[in-house]
Amino acid sequence: MEKKETLEDYYAHSYKKIPEDLLSSTGVVAHFNILKRKNCFTALNFLRRDYYKIVLTKGKAVLFTEKGEVMIDKPALFFANRSIRYGWQNLDSEQEGYTCLFNEYFVTPSLRKSFRKLFSLFKEDIYPFLFLEEAQYQQVQQYFSLMQNEYYSNFPFRDSMLQDLLNLIIYTGIKIKTSDHKKHPENQPQDLVARFMELLDNQFPIESPTASLKLTSPADFAEFLHIHVNHLNHSIKSQTGKTTSGLIQERILAEAMNLLQFSDWRIFEIANSLGFEYPQHFNAFFKKHMEISPKQYKTKITENL
Repeated sequence: MEKKETLEDYYAHSYKKIPEDLLSSTGVVAHFNILKRKNCFTALNFLRRDYYKIVLTKGKAVLFTEKGEVMIDKPALFFANRSIRYGWQNLDSEQEGYTCLFNEYFVTPSLRKSFRKLFSLFKEDIYPFLFLEEAQYQQVQQYFSLMQNEYYSNFPFRDSMLQDLLNLIIYTGIKIKTSDHKKHPENQPQDLVARFMELLDNQFPIESPTASLKLTSPADFAEFLHIHVNHLNHSIKSQTGKTTSGLIQERILAEAMNLLQFSDWRIFEIANSLGFEYPQHFNAFFKKHMEISPKQYKTKITENL
């Protein structure tokens, strides 16, 4: 049977005191907690949890998912339910934001419905997280701050207030996700892949040895397309089965072979035109894919003419 991390496990390996409601219960208790992220530990193992989690984060980290690693390098809102495996590694010592976690007994029918609606929007994505603009981060941060204040209050209907604030955060996530799709319909996976391939193909053929490729990495293409590189990489992989880097390298290799065969350019000129800073980097790239050096390939082609 697959092991799932429990709330007790979470508190134990994060060196936090287990709350009294969990200690005094037989397991059947509605539990909620909210923590400032600066107090969070640095890593989470890759596995399922038996609780829900919503994280507002600012600080560099890596999210590990079943579909690959995701670099978190700007403010983000992250949702986790009990069915998905994930891991986490902080890369910055300074982390901002909040973490709230709660179990199944705390989830109302309304919250459960909201979660289903939210997760349905992420079917084609690598994981249910949203990168946030600064204004969006500040807005959601206010909701978490309200939730933290309410958590420490003595209001008789505290849990209802917390559940309503959770719903507000979930629907804010839904709003950001759906409005982003409306503003950027071209960022749908199939459209994005088409735009990427068009950009890639339009760089070739290279007409002059003094010219040089401008877009040579996934990050270059993502910046040009005004999207996050994680979104580009996932879209490419889901639609083509290949990596973004792999497609770029295939096209550069094809152009290298054409230039070696049909041009009189010197090898260092070909290397420069293909975006390699040093000829030895081009030599290593070509030999890795063709198992012979560019010079050997050119000689072989010439001998066969």
